[in-house]
Amino acid sequence: MIEGANGEQVLTLQESDHAYRVLVETINDGVATLDPAGRILYANSRFGAILRLPSVNLIGTPLQSHISVPDQEALDKLIAEGSKASTQGELRLSVAEGRSRIVRLALAPINDSDQGNLCVVATELTELVEANEALRSNEESLQLLSARLLKLQDEERRHIARDLHDITGQKLAVQAITLSQLQARQKLNAESQTLVAECVKLNQQIGEDVRTLSYLLHPPLLDELGLSSAVKWYAEGFEKRTGIRVAVDVASDFPRLPPDVEVTLFRIIQESLNNVHRYSGSHTGSVQVRVTPEKTIEVKVKDFGKGISPGVLNASTGVVAPIGVGIQGMKERIRQLSGKLEITSRVNRGTVVTATIPLRATGTAAAVESISPPADLVAEPARPRTQGSRRKILIADDHEMLRRGIRAMLETETEWDICGEAINGQDAVDKARTLRPDLVILDINMPTLNGLAAVRQILRNSPETKVLVFTIHDSDQTATEVKEAGAHGYLSKKNAGADLLRAARDLLKDAISYSVATGPAN
Repeated sequence: MIEGANGEQVLTLQESDHAYRVLVETINDGVATLDPAGRILYANSRFGAILRLPSVNLIGTPLQSHISVPDQEALDKLIAEGSKASTQGELRLSVAEGRSRIVRLALAPINDSDQGNLCVVATELTELVEANEALRSNEESLQLLSARLLKLQDEERRHIARDLHDITGQKLAVQAITLSQLQARQKLNAESQTLVAECVKLNQQIGEDVRTLSYLLHPPLLDELGLSSAVKWYAEGFEKRTGIRVAVDVASDFPRLPPDVEVTLFRIIQESLNNVHRYSGSHTGSVQVRVTPEKTIEVKVKDFGKGISPGVLNASTGVVAPIGVGIQGMKERIRQLSGKLEITSRVNRGTVVTATIPLRATGTAAAVESISPPADLVAEPARPRTQGSRRKILIADDHEMLRRGIRAMLETETEWDICGEAINGQDAVDKARTLRPDLVILDINMPTLNGLAAVRQILRNSPETKVLVFTIHDSDQTATEVKEAGAHGYLSKKNAGADLLRAARDLLKDAISYSVATGPAN
Protein backbone atom coordinates (compact mmCIF):
# COMPACT_ATOMS: atom_id res chain seq x y z
CA MET A 1 0.00 0.00 0.00
CA ILE A 2 1.14 3.57 -0.73
CA GLU A 3 -0.31 6.95 0.02
CA GLY A 4 -2.00 8.58 -3.03
CA ALA A 5 -2.05 12.23 -3.99
CA ASN A 6 -5.06 12.96 -1.72
CA GLY A 7 -3.76 10.99 1.23
CA GLU A 8 -5.72 7.81 0.44
CA GLN A 9 -4.12 4.41 0.82
CA VAL A 10 -3.88 2.91 -2.70
CA LEU A 11 -3.21 -0.69 -3.62
CA THR A 12 -0.13 -0.99 -5.90
CA LEU A 13 1.16 -3.75 -8.15
CA GLN A 14 3.33 -6.37 -6.47
CA GLU A 15 7.09 -6.38 -6.89
CA SER A 16 6.66 -9.61 -8.85
CA ASP A 17 5.25 -7.46 -11.64
CA HIS A 18 8.66 -5.89 -12.19
CA ALA A 19 9.25 -7.88 -15.40
CA TYR A 20 5.84 -6.76 -16.67
CA ARG A 21 6.75 -3.13 -16.05
CA VAL A 22 10.06 -3.47 -17.86
CA LEU A 23 8.24 -4.95 -20.85
CA VAL A 24 5.49 -2.34 -21.16
CA GLU A 25 7.90 0.54 -20.73
CA THR A 26 9.51 -0.40 -24.04
CA ILE A 27 6.40 -0.54 -26.22
CA ASN A 28 4.97 2.33 -28.27
CA ASP A 29 1.44 2.09 -26.86
CA GLY A 30 0.41 3.48 -23.52
CA VAL A 31 -0.37 0.82 -20.90
CA ALA A 32 -1.95 1.30 -17.47
CA THR A 33 -3.68 -0.68 -14.72
CA LEU A 34 -6.85 0.74 -13.17
CA ASP A 35 -8.94 -0.31 -10.23
CA PRO A 36 -12.73 -0.69 -10.78
CA ALA A 37 -13.26 2.98 -9.90
CA GLY A 38 -10.83 4.11 -12.60
CA ARG A 39 -7.93 5.07 -10.32
CA ILE A 40 -4.50 4.63 -11.86
CA LEU A 41 -2.48 1.89 -10.16
CA TYR A 42 0.27 1.84 -12.73
CA ALA A 43 1.03 3.58 -16.01
CA ASN A 44 4.01 3.44 -18.32
CA SER A 45 5.54 6.67 -19.53
CA ARG A 46 3.95 6.32 -22.95
CA PHE A 47 0.47 6.20 -21.39
CA GLY A 48 0.98 9.59 -19.80
CA ALA A 49 2.48 10.99 -23.00
CA ILE A 50 -0.44 9.85 -25.18
CA LEU A 51 -3.10 11.20 -22.82
CA ARG A 52 -1.05 14.30 -21.94
CA LEU A 53 -1.20 13.36 -18.23
CA PRO A 54 0.96 15.08 -15.61
CA SER A 55 4.25 13.32 -14.94
CA VAL A 56 3.97 13.58 -11.11
CA ASN A 57 1.34 12.41 -8.62
CA LEU A 58 -0.32 10.27 -11.31
CA ILE A 59 -0.58 7.07 -9.33
CA GLY A 60 -3.75 6.93 -7.27
CA THR A 61 -5.60 9.62 -9.21
CA PRO A 62 -8.79 8.84 -11.15
CA LEU A 63 -8.20 8.67 -14.86
CA GLN A 64 -11.49 10.55 -15.33
CA SER A 65 -10.01 13.61 -13.68
CA HIS A 66 -7.48 13.99 -16.49
CA ILE A 67 -9.97 13.72 -19.37
CA SER A 68 -11.86 16.70 -20.80
CA VAL A 69 -15.42 17.04 -19.50
CA PRO A 70 -17.25 16.11 -22.77
CA ASP A 71 -15.61 12.65 -22.76
CA GLN A 72 -15.94 11.75 -19.07
CA GLU A 73 -19.28 10.00 -19.55
CA ALA A 74 -17.87 7.93 -22.40
CA LEU A 75 -14.83 7.06 -20.31
CA ASP A 76 -16.96 6.00 -17.31
CA LYS A 77 -18.93 3.70 -19.62
CA LEU A 78 -15.75 2.19 -21.07
CA ILE A 79 -14.30 1.51 -17.58
CA ALA A 80 -17.53 -0.12 -16.42
CA GLU A 81 -17.66 -2.35 -19.50
CA GLY A 82 -13.92 -3.11 -19.36
CA SER A 83 -14.25 -4.39 -15.76
CA LYS A 84 -16.50 -7.18 -17.08
CA ALA A 85 -15.25 -7.97 -20.59
CA SER A 86 -12.84 -6.79 -23.23
CA THR A 87 -13.99 -3.58 -24.94
CA GLN A 88 -12.61 -0.58 -26.73
CA GLY A 89 -13.63 2.91 -27.75
CA GLU A 90 -12.29 6.15 -29.13
CA LEU A 91 -12.07 9.43 -27.24
CA ARG A 92 -11.69 12.84 -28.79
CA LEU A 93 -9.46 14.91 -26.50
CA SER A 94 -9.17 18.67 -26.63
CA VAL A 95 -5.77 20.26 -26.05
CA ALA A 96 -4.70 23.79 -25.31
CA GLU A 97 -3.48 24.53 -28.83
CA GLY A 98 -6.97 23.83 -30.14
CA ARG A 99 -6.18 20.72 -32.19
CA SER A 100 -8.36 17.82 -31.05
CA ARG A 101 -6.73 14.43 -30.65
CA ILE A 102 -8.17 10.94 -31.12
CA VAL A 103 -7.12 8.18 -28.70
CA ARG A 104 -8.35 4.60 -28.75
CA LEU A 105 -8.62 2.84 -25.38
CA ALA A 106 -8.72 -0.95 -25.25
CA LEU A 107 -9.78 -2.28 -21.83
CA ALA A 108 -9.91 -5.79 -20.42
CA PRO A 109 -10.30 -7.27 -16.89
CA ILE A 110 -7.22 -8.78 -15.23
CA ASN A 111 -8.25 -12.38 -14.66
CA ASP A 112 -6.04 -13.07 -11.62
CA SER A 113 -6.90 -9.83 -9.84
CA ASP A 114 -9.05 -10.27 -6.76
CA GLN A 115 -9.81 -6.57 -6.64
CA GLY A 116 -11.37 -6.48 -10.14
CA ASN A 117 -8.58 -4.42 -11.66
CA LEU A 118 -8.38 -3.91 -15.40
CA CYS A 119 -5.71 -3.25 -17.99
CA VAL A 120 -5.91 -0.30 -20.37
CA VAL A 121 -4.00 0.12 -23.63
CA ALA A 122 -4.01 3.60 -25.20
CA THR A 123 -3.19 4.07 -28.89
CA GLU A 124 -2.67 7.43 -30.57
CA LEU A 125 -4.95 7.65 -33.63
CA THR A 126 -4.78 11.36 -34.39
CA GLU A 127 -2.38 11.14 -37.32
CA LEU A 128 -4.11 8.04 -38.68
CA VAL A 129 -7.53 9.71 -38.53
CA GLU A 130 -6.16 12.86 -40.14
CA ALA A 131 -4.53 10.76 -42.86
CA ASN A 132 -7.81 8.95 -43.47
CA GLU A 133 -9.69 12.24 -43.62
CA ALA A 134 -7.12 13.60 -46.05
CA LEU A 135 -7.41 10.43 -48.13
CA ARG A 136 -11.17 10.68 -48.08
CA SER A 137 -10.92 14.30 -49.14
CA ASN A 138 -8.56 13.32 -51.95
CA GLU A 139 -10.93 10.56 -53.04
CA GLU A 140 -13.82 13.02 -53.12
CA SER A 141 -11.68 15.42 -55.13
CA LEU A 142 -10.76 12.63 -57.54
CA GLN A 143 -14.42 11.66 -57.87
CA LEU A 144 -15.37 15.27 -58.57
CA LEU A 145 -12.56 15.47 -61.11
CA SER A 146 -13.67 12.19 -62.70
CA ALA A 147 -17.27 13.43 -62.88
CA ARG A 148 -16.10 16.68 -64.44
CA LEU A 149 -13.97 14.84 -67.00
CA LEU A 150 -16.86 12.57 -67.98
CA LYS A 151 -19.15 15.58 -68.34
CA LEU A 152 -16.59 17.41 -70.45
CA GLN A 153 -16.11 14.28 -72.55
CA ASP A 154 -19.84 14.03 -73.19
CA GLU A 155 -20.08 17.73 -73.99
CA GLU A 156 -17.16 17.49 -76.41
CA ARG A 157 -18.66 14.41 -78.06
CA ARG A 158 -21.98 16.21 -78.43
CA HIS A 159 -20.22 19.29 -79.82
CA ILE A 160 -18.20 17.32 -82.39
CA ALA A 161 -21.22 15.21 -83.35
CA ARG A 162 -23.36 18.30 -83.83
CA ASP A 163 -20.68 19.97 -85.94
CA LEU A 164 -20.40 16.86 -88.11
CA HIS A 165 -24.19 16.74 -88.46
CA ASP A 166 -25.00 20.42 -88.72
CA ILE A 167 -22.02 21.60 -90.77
CA THR A 168 -20.26 18.78 -92.62
CA GLY A 169 -23.38 16.67 -93.10
CA GLN A 170 -25.46 19.56 -94.37
CA LYS A 171 -22.75 20.68 -96.79
CA LEU A 172 -22.57 17.15 -98.15
CA ALA A 173 -26.36 17.18 -98.57
CA VAL A 174 -26.18 20.46 -100.51
CA GLN A 175 -23.37 19.00 -102.58
CA ALA A 176 -25.54 15.95 -103.30
CA ILE A 177 -28.33 18.25 -104.55
CA THR A 178 -25.89 20.16 -106.77
CA LEU A 179 -24.38 16.96 -108.19
CA SER A 180 -27.82 15.54 -108.92
CA GLN A 181 -28.74 18.71 -110.81
CA LEU A 182 -25.50 18.46 -112.77
CA GLN A 183 -26.12 14.78 -113.43
CA ALA A 184 -29.58 15.57 -114.83
CA ARG A 185 -28.22 17.87 -117.51
CA GLN A 186 -28.45 16.44 -120.99
CA LYS A 187 -25.46 18.35 -122.41
CA LEU A 188 -22.83 16.33 -120.51
CA ASN A 189 -20.87 13.85 -122.60
CA ALA A 190 -20.46 10.23 -121.53
CA GLU A 191 -17.12 10.81 -119.80
CA SER A 192 -18.48 13.74 -117.80
CA GLN A 193 -21.54 11.71 -116.83
CA THR A 194 -19.26 8.95 -115.55
CA LEU A 195 -17.17 11.40 -113.51
CA VAL A 196 -20.28 13.01 -112.03
CA ALA A 197 -21.70 9.57 -111.15
CA GLU A 198 -18.46 8.70 -109.35
CA CYS A 199 -18.63 11.99 -107.44
CA VAL A 200 -22.24 11.25 -106.44
CA LYS A 201 -21.24 7.81 -105.18
CA LEU A 202 -18.21 9.15 -103.30
CA ASN A 203 -20.34 11.92 -101.79
CA GLN A 204 -22.82 9.33 -100.51
CA GLN A 205 -20.03 7.21 -98.99
CA ILE A 206 -18.49 10.21 -97.22
CA GLY A 207 -21.93 11.22 -95.99
CA GLU A 208 -22.51 7.74 -94.56
CA ASP A 209 -19.10 7.75 -92.82
CA VAL A 210 -19.69 11.21 -91.35
CA ARG A 211 -23.18 10.27 -90.24
CA THR A 212 -22.02 7.04 -88.59
CA LEU A 213 -19.17 8.81 -86.77
CA SER A 214 -21.52 11.57 -85.63
CA TYR A 215 -24.07 9.09 -84.32
CA LEU A 216 -21.50 7.02 -82.45
CA LEU A 217 -20.12 10.13 -80.78
CA HIS A 218 -23.56 11.32 -79.71
CA PRO A 219 -26.78 10.19 -81.40
CA PRO A 220 -29.09 13.11 -82.19
CA LEU A 221 -32.08 10.87 -81.52
CA LEU A 222 -31.06 10.77 -77.86
CA ASP A 223 -31.62 14.50 -77.52
CA GLU A 224 -34.58 14.71 -79.87
CA LEU A 225 -36.62 11.61 -79.01
CA GLY A 226 -35.15 10.14 -75.84
CA LEU A 227 -33.54 6.94 -74.63
CA SER A 228 -36.08 4.50 -76.07
CA SER A 229 -35.62 5.65 -79.68
CA ALA A 230 -31.85 6.05 -79.33
CA VAL A 231 -31.40 2.51 -77.94
CA LYS A 232 -33.51 0.97 -80.74
CA TRP A 233 -31.59 2.97 -83.32
CA TYR A 234 -28.21 2.00 -81.86
CA ALA A 235 -29.11 -1.71 -81.66
CA GLU A 236 -30.22 -1.59 -85.30
CA GLY A 237 -26.93 -0.05 -86.45
CA PHE A 238 -24.88 -2.31 -84.14
CA GLU A 239 -26.45 -5.39 -85.71
CA LYS A 240 -25.65 -4.17 -89.22
CA ARG A 241 -22.06 -3.29 -88.33
CA THR A 242 -21.23 -6.45 -86.36
CA GLY A 243 -23.71 -9.12 -87.43
CA ILE A 244 -24.74 -9.63 -83.79
CA ARG A 245 -28.53 -9.76 -83.42
CA VAL A 246 -29.74 -7.67 -80.49
CA ALA A 247 -33.27 -7.95 -79.11
CA VAL A 248 -34.43 -4.65 -77.57
CA ASP A 249 -37.12 -4.53 -74.90
CA VAL A 250 -38.04 -0.92 -74.15
CA ALA A 251 -41.63 0.20 -73.64
CA SER A 252 -42.83 2.61 -76.31
CA ASP A 253 -44.11 4.89 -73.55
CA PHE A 254 -40.85 4.79 -71.57
CA PRO A 255 -40.62 8.23 -69.93
CA ARG A 256 -38.18 10.95 -70.88
CA LEU A 257 -35.45 11.39 -68.27
CA PRO A 258 -33.10 14.28 -67.55
CA PRO A 259 -30.37 14.56 -70.21
CA ASP A 260 -27.52 13.45 -67.92
CA VAL A 261 -29.44 10.31 -66.94
CA GLU A 262 -30.28 9.43 -70.54
CA VAL A 263 -26.66 9.95 -71.59
CA THR A 264 -25.41 7.76 -68.71
CA LEU A 265 -27.77 4.88 -69.52
CA PHE A 266 -27.07 5.13 -73.24
CA ARG A 267 -23.29 5.08 -72.67
CA ILE A 268 -23.61 1.99 -70.45
CA ILE A 269 -25.60 0.20 -73.17
CA GLN A 270 -23.13 1.34 -75.83
CA GLU A 271 -20.08 0.21 -73.86
CA SER A 272 -21.70 -3.10 -72.88
CA LEU A 273 -22.60 -3.94 -76.48
CA ASN A 274 -19.10 -2.98 -77.60
CA ASN A 275 -17.73 -5.44 -75.02
CA VAL A 276 -20.08 -8.11 -76.37
CA HIS A 277 -18.57 -7.53 -79.82
CA ARG A 278 -14.95 -7.43 -78.62
CA TYR A 279 -14.83 -10.23 -76.08
CA SER A 280 -17.89 -12.47 -75.85
CA GLY A 281 -17.97 -14.29 -79.18
CA SER A 282 -21.76 -14.26 -78.86
CA HIS A 283 -23.92 -14.06 -81.99
CA THR A 284 -26.91 -12.69 -80.11
CA GLY A 285 -27.62 -10.33 -77.26
CA SER A 286 -30.43 -8.45 -75.60
CA VAL A 287 -31.06 -5.03 -74.06
CA GLN A 288 -33.84 -4.37 -71.59
CA VAL A 289 -34.72 -0.96 -70.16
CA ARG A 290 -37.56 -0.74 -67.66
CA VAL A 291 -38.96 0.94 -64.57
CA THR A 292 -39.02 -1.69 -61.82
CA PRO A 293 -41.68 -2.11 -59.10
CA GLU A 294 -38.97 -0.97 -56.65
CA LYS A 295 -39.01 2.48 -58.31
CA THR A 296 -35.68 2.18 -60.08
CA ILE A 297 -34.60 2.52 -63.68
CA GLU A 298 -32.99 -0.78 -64.68
CA VAL A 299 -30.84 -1.42 -67.73
CA LYS A 300 -29.82 -4.99 -68.46
CA VAL A 301 -27.48 -6.01 -71.30
CA LYS A 302 -27.06 -9.74 -71.82
CA ASP A 303 -25.03 -11.93 -74.16
CA PHE A 304 -24.69 -15.68 -74.62
CA GLY A 305 -20.96 -15.90 -75.23
CA LYS A 306 -17.93 -17.35 -73.52
CA GLY A 307 -18.32 -15.29 -70.36
CA ILE A 308 -15.68 -13.68 -68.18
CA SER A 309 -13.03 -15.99 -66.74
CA PRO A 310 -12.94 -16.36 -62.92
CA GLY A 311 -9.47 -14.81 -62.91
CA VAL A 312 -10.90 -11.59 -64.29
CA LEU A 313 -14.30 -11.43 -62.56
CA ASN A 314 -14.62 -11.96 -58.80
CA ALA A 315 -18.01 -13.68 -58.60
CA SER A 316 -18.53 -12.91 -54.90
CA THR A 317 -17.87 -9.17 -55.18
CA GLY A 318 -18.65 -8.49 -58.83
CA VAL A 319 -15.28 -6.75 -59.17
CA VAL A 320 -13.67 -6.97 -62.60
CA ALA A 321 -9.90 -6.97 -62.87
CA PRO A 322 -8.55 -4.00 -64.84
CA ILE A 323 -8.95 -4.87 -68.55
CA GLY A 324 -9.60 -1.36 -69.80
CA VAL A 325 -11.27 1.90 -68.88
CA GLY A 326 -14.74 1.00 -70.17
CA ILE A 327 -16.06 -0.79 -67.09
CA GLN A 328 -14.47 1.75 -64.75
CA GLY A 329 -16.13 4.51 -66.75
CA MET A 330 -19.51 2.78 -66.46
CA LYS A 331 -19.08 2.41 -62.70
CA GLU A 332 -18.14 6.05 -62.29
CA ARG A 333 -21.09 7.23 -64.36
CA ILE A 334 -23.56 5.13 -62.39
CA ARG A 335 -22.00 6.15 -59.06
CA GLN A 336 -22.67 9.82 -59.81
CA LEU A 337 -26.39 9.01 -59.97
CA SER A 338 -26.36 6.99 -56.72
CA GLY A 339 -26.84 3.85 -58.77
CA LYS A 340 -25.31 0.40 -58.86
CA LEU A 341 -23.55 -1.60 -61.57
CA GLU A 342 -23.47 -5.40 -61.33
CA ILE A 343 -21.71 -7.84 -63.64
CA THR A 344 -22.50 -11.54 -63.48
CA SER A 345 -20.94 -14.13 -65.75
CA ARG A 346 -20.58 -17.87 -66.20
CA VAL A 347 -18.00 -19.51 -68.40
CA ASN A 348 -19.57 -20.37 -71.76
CA ARG A 349 -22.96 -19.22 -70.44
CA GLY A 350 -22.71 -15.52 -71.14
CA THR A 351 -22.51 -12.26 -69.20
CA VAL A 352 -25.15 -9.91 -67.82
CA VAL A 353 -24.47 -6.24 -67.07
CA THR A 354 -27.15 -4.69 -64.87
CA ALA A 355 -27.29 -0.97 -64.06
CA THR A 356 -29.89 0.39 -61.66
CA ILE A 357 -30.61 4.00 -60.75
CA PRO A 358 -33.09 5.07 -58.06
CA LEU A 359 -35.97 6.86 -59.68
CA ARG A 360 -35.62 9.63 -57.13
CA ALA A 361 -32.04 10.22 -58.34
CA THR A 362 -33.33 11.06 -61.80
CA GLY A 363 -35.44 13.91 -60.47
CA THR A 364 -38.67 14.82 -62.18
CA ALA A 365 -38.90 13.19 -65.56
CA ALA A 366 -38.09 15.68 -68.26
CA ALA A 367 -41.14 16.85 -70.04
CA VAL A 368 -41.46 15.62 -73.58
CA GLU A 369 -42.04 18.48 -75.95
CA SER A 370 -45.72 19.07 -76.16
CA ILE A 371 -47.43 17.97 -79.33
CA SER A 372 -50.62 19.81 -78.49
CA PRO A 373 -51.11 23.19 -80.12
CA PRO A 374 -51.80 26.29 -78.06
CA ALA A 375 -55.45 26.82 -77.21
CA ASP A 376 -55.89 29.54 -79.83
CA LEU A 377 -54.52 27.34 -82.63
CA VAL A 378 -57.64 25.53 -83.78
CA ALA A 379 -57.63 23.57 -87.01
CA GLU A 380 -59.25 25.55 -89.75
CA PRO A 381 -61.37 23.96 -92.46
CA ALA A 382 -59.55 23.19 -95.68
CA ARG A 383 -59.79 25.96 -98.24
CA PRO A 384 -61.05 24.90 -101.69
CA ARG A 385 -58.31 24.87 -104.33
CA THR A 386 -58.67 26.93 -107.45
CA GLN A 387 -58.39 24.75 -110.53
CA GLY A 388 -55.00 25.13 -112.17
CA SER A 389 -53.44 26.96 -109.20
CA ARG A 390 -49.82 26.22 -108.34
CA ARG A 391 -49.08 23.89 -105.44
CA LYS A 392 -47.55 25.68 -102.45
CA ILE A 393 -44.50 24.28 -100.67
CA LEU A 394 -43.02 25.38 -97.33
CA ILE A 395 -39.35 24.53 -96.65
CA ALA A 396 -38.35 24.16 -92.98
CA ASP A 397 -34.68 23.68 -92.09
CA ASP A 398 -32.38 25.56 -89.75
CA HIS A 399 -29.54 25.58 -92.31
CA GLU A 400 -29.80 28.44 -94.79
CA MET A 401 -27.49 26.82 -97.31
CA LEU A 402 -29.63 23.70 -97.44
CA ARG A 403 -32.85 25.72 -97.74
CA ARG A 404 -31.35 27.54 -100.72
CA GLY A 405 -30.35 24.24 -102.32
CA ILE A 406 -33.82 22.75 -101.86
CA ARG A 407 -35.47 25.91 -103.15
CA ALA A 408 -33.24 25.94 -106.26
CA MET A 409 -34.17 22.35 -107.04
CA LEU A 410 -37.90 22.74 -106.44
CA GLU A 411 -38.13 25.97 -108.43
CA THR A 412 -37.26 24.02 -111.57
CA GLU A 413 -40.86 22.77 -111.44
CA THR A 414 -43.15 25.47 -112.85
CA GLU A 415 -46.31 24.09 -111.23
CA TRP A 416 -44.93 24.61 -107.73
CA ASP A 417 -44.68 27.78 -105.64
CA ILE A 418 -42.21 28.04 -102.74
CA CYS A 419 -44.50 30.00 -100.43
CA GLY A 420 -42.09 30.35 -97.52
CA GLU A 421 -39.13 29.16 -95.48
CA ALA A 422 -39.00 28.32 -91.76
CA ILE A 423 -35.84 28.34 -89.64
CA ASN A 424 -37.01 26.19 -86.71
CA GLY A 425 -39.78 23.83 -85.69
CA GLN A 426 -42.05 26.42 -84.13
CA ASP A 427 -41.56 28.72 -87.10
CA ALA A 428 -42.66 25.85 -89.36
CA VAL A 429 -45.83 25.32 -87.29
CA ASP A 430 -46.70 29.02 -87.35
CA LYS A 431 -46.06 29.49 -91.07
CA ALA A 432 -47.87 26.30 -92.00
CA ARG A 433 -50.94 27.57 -90.14
CA THR A 434 -50.74 30.98 -91.85
CA LEU A 435 -49.69 29.98 -95.38
CA ARG A 436 -51.68 26.72 -95.61
CA PRO A 437 -49.12 25.00 -97.90
CA ASP A 438 -49.93 21.82 -99.80
CA LEU A 439 -46.59 20.34 -98.77
CA VAL A 440 -44.15 20.99 -95.92
CA ILE A 441 -40.60 19.70 -96.29
CA LEU A 442 -38.85 19.74 -92.92
CA ASP A 443 -35.92 18.31 -90.98
CA ILE A 444 -36.08 16.41 -87.67
CA ASN A 445 -33.26 18.25 -85.90
CA MET A 446 -34.39 21.83 -85.48
CA PRO A 447 -34.18 24.30 -82.60
CA THR A 448 -37.12 25.50 -80.51
CA LEU A 449 -39.29 22.52 -81.46
CA ASN A 450 -38.01 19.28 -82.95
CA GLY A 451 -39.28 18.19 -86.35
CA LEU A 452 -41.49 15.32 -85.20
CA ALA A 453 -43.29 17.49 -82.66
CA ALA A 454 -43.71 20.08 -85.42
CA VAL A 455 -45.18 17.42 -87.73
CA ARG A 456 -47.86 16.58 -85.18
CA GLN A 457 -48.82 20.21 -84.65
CA ILE A 458 -48.87 21.00 -88.37
CA LEU A 459 -51.19 18.09 -89.09
CA ARG A 460 -53.37 18.90 -86.11
CA ASN A 461 -53.81 22.46 -87.39
CA SER A 462 -53.95 21.64 -91.12
CA PRO A 463 -54.99 18.02 -91.71
CA GLU A 464 -55.00 18.50 -95.49
CA THR A 465 -51.30 19.48 -95.61
CA LYS A 466 -48.82 16.79 -96.67
CA VAL A 467 -45.55 16.55 -94.74
CA LEU A 468 -42.26 15.19 -96.07
CA VAL A 469 -39.50 14.65 -93.50
CA PHE A 470 -36.18 15.37 -95.21
CA THR A 471 -33.40 14.45 -92.79
CA ILE A 472 -29.82 13.29 -92.47
CA HIS A 473 -31.05 10.57 -90.09
CA ASP A 474 -31.15 7.30 -91.98
CA SER A 475 -32.39 4.20 -90.18
CA ASP A 476 -35.41 1.94 -89.85
CA GLN A 477 -36.00 3.36 -86.37
CA THR A 478 -36.09 6.90 -87.75
CA ALA A 479 -38.54 5.83 -90.46
CA THR A 480 -40.75 4.25 -87.78
CA GLU A 481 -40.69 7.40 -85.63
CA VAL A 482 -41.49 9.57 -88.66
CA LYS A 483 -44.45 7.44 -89.68
CA GLU A 484 -45.79 7.27 -86.12
CA ALA A 485 -45.67 11.08 -85.99
CA GLY A 486 -48.05 11.15 -88.95
CA ALA A 487 -45.71 12.37 -91.69
CA HIS A 488 -46.63 11.35 -95.23
CA GLY A 489 -43.09 10.78 -96.43
CA TYR A 490 -39.51 10.24 -95.31
CA LEU A 491 -36.40 10.97 -97.36
CA SER A 492 -32.74 10.75 -96.43
CA LYS A 493 -30.64 13.76 -97.36
CA LYS A 494 -28.05 11.46 -98.83
CA ASN A 495 -30.63 10.75 -101.56
CA ALA A 496 -31.27 14.45 -102.02
CA GLY A 497 -31.17 14.52 -105.80
CA ALA A 498 -33.97 13.37 -108.08
CA ASP A 499 -35.51 11.50 -105.13
CA LEU A 500 -36.61 14.77 -103.56
CA LEU A 501 -38.42 15.82 -106.71
CA ARG A 502 -40.01 12.38 -107.07
CA ALA A 503 -41.15 12.29 -103.43
CA ALA A 504 -42.62 15.79 -103.69
CA ARG A 505 -44.49 14.89 -106.88
CA ASP A 506 -45.87 11.71 -105.29
CA LEU A 507 -47.07 13.48 -102.17
CA LEU A 508 -48.74 16.26 -104.12
CA LYS A 509 -50.87 13.67 -105.90
CA ASP A 510 -54.02 13.08 -103.89
CA ALA A 511 -53.76 9.32 -104.34
CA ILE A 512 -50.42 9.04 -102.53
CA SER A 513 -50.63 8.68 -98.74
CA TYR A 514 -47.04 7.78 -97.84
CA SER A 515 -43.73 7.90 -99.66
CA VAL A 516 -40.35 6.65 -98.55
CA ALA A 517 -37.16 7.26 -100.49
CA THR A 518 -34.19 6.15 -98.50
CA GLY A 519 -31.15 3.94 -98.78
CA PRO A 520 -29.84 1.34 -96.33
CA ALA A 521 -29.51 2.56 -92.77
CA ASN A 522 -26.11 2.84 -91.14
